[in-house]
Amino acid sequence: MTGGNMPLPKALGTNEDTNAVDYISKRDRLKKMRGKPLKKSRDWIIEKKERRRRQDSHRPLDLCNIYSNGQVRLLANIEDDQQIPDFHDIFREDESSDDEGNESDNADDEENRAAKRRRLNEEAILKRREKKAWEEKRNKLLFEYSQFTYYAKASAIVLFDLAWKLNKDDKDLLWLAIISLTEQMLFCKIDNTQYVLEAGNLQAHVTRLQNRTNDTDVLTSLKISFEKDLRLCLYRHWTVESSLKFSMFTACKMKLWSLRGDKRLQELLADMGLPIIQSKQSFGSMDLQLRQEFQNSLENLSEKYGLNDIVYASFTLQYGYRNKYSASDIVYALLAILEASTSDKRHEECFHTSLDCLSRTQKDVLTGGIERAKTVMTTLFRTVQSALDMKHVISAGPFIYYVVQEGCLDWYMFSHQHILSLLAQFILRAYVAMSRNRKASSLPLIVSSPSNIELGMCIIMGIPPLCENSPKNFFGKAFEQAAERINCDSVCDRFDTSYFEVHVKNRTRFFDALTALLS
Repeated sequence: MTGGNMPLPKALGTNEDTNAVDYISKRDRLKKMRGKPLKKSRDWIIEKKERRRRQDSHRPLDLCNIYSNGQVRLLANIEDDQQIPDFHDIFREDESSDDEGNESDNADDEENRAAKRRRLNEEAILKRREKKAWEEKRNKLLFEYSQFTYYAKASAIVLFDLAWKLNKDDKDLLWLAIISLTEQMLFCKIDNTQYVLEAGNLQAHVTRLQNRTNDTDVLTSLKISFEKDLRLCLYRHWTVESSLKFSMFTACKMKLWSLRGDKRLQELLADMGLPIIQSKQSFGSMDLQLRQEFQNSLENLSEKYGLNDIVYASFTLQYGYRNKYSASDIVYALLAILEASTSDKRHEECFHTSLDCLSRTQKDVLTGGIERAKTVMTTLFRTVQSALDMKHVISAGPFIYYVVQEGCLDWYMFSHQHILSLLAQFILRAYVAMSRNRKASSLPLIVSSPSNIELGMCIIMGIPPLCENSPKNFFGKAFEQAAERINCDSVCDRFDTSYFEVHVKNRTRFFDALTALLS
């Protein structure tokens, strides 16, 4: 994770602040050593006395940050970043500068020709040949290092490990680490192996802190449990029927957007012994015996209905008699608060509300977030259903794509990264489940949605195919090269480079360039 004294940008593309000397001069020196200008968006101005910290799980790390010995500090596990190129393979300071002799205004043509002949001697030619070979190797290493974007260990887990080593850890910090891991799993940022390994490590901390606590009062104690859970969204706070229908896992496995799938859902509920009245009311209002038997009943019928792997290991939080939440409940509530709030709410207000959602003293905020999350999941399902029914998921050869049309159901939600990411995952899984093409699982998906109607801008996001075992994403580099091919204005000012913005009028040309690039 990136951390330490990592400052945030105060300005972009300017260096007027005379105090911003340490970091900028360092980057300028590295720029000359590389022989290649730095991107404008990364020329951050940092004041000498400014101290800011940012934790980040995005990878790969910026090489200038890795080898900086100034204000930038990285908090990361070396074992997770073994592919970092060696310093001398990337940075090189030439013994002589080709540009220094070209800046004299008083030198006449004869002196320039003589200087040129001196530079073209045998030694200079050998040096140029060596430099060219070094640059070719460097470009290859840079491409291999930066061609994929991915996620490392969640920042909250890194900070919890640090607190543990400082003997300042507690259950509240542990719960935040659990939420961060669950978020990475739900949004497919890490593979299942990474999730299982990290969950096992956090389970050990759960046991350790549980045994260390002396508070036995149910009303005040905080209990974290590691247990089996269902891949159903918000089912403890929703109706069983709605949770089964609108969860991505069950919807794609049973094709619940179709009439046949809806019929199978009713058959599943009947086989579980759930009366229609019980399945349509809140889970907390169901008969106690039905609630207690629900998970085992669904697990026993999972093979019959193609719901293998519906059970997974997760964490739950309980305080008081009635307050029980799974980690996924909190993630969905945070998502809804941050990205599905009304348009009149400022981003800062949504952020502070999400902090209240993490507090046990603000139960009404969490409840409101869960209710809003239900709307998000329903909207996702309806959008996927409409896309499949109207055949709006288009095959472009090396990839498939879907465009969210302005004016469709709650389209404004999809201008946010994580909700759009959930939609992309939902559409890709549904398309593969419906398609008769054997190559469907090997095709990546690109989704596009309006972002700023007034400026005519749209978002473009890409996700890897389902057959890939690794969640690493190659679309960041692909989008960059496609934009360069058609010479169009584009915006990539987010941490995730697979999240791109172009003008709507350039979207078709952009897709054509991607098709040619990936074919």
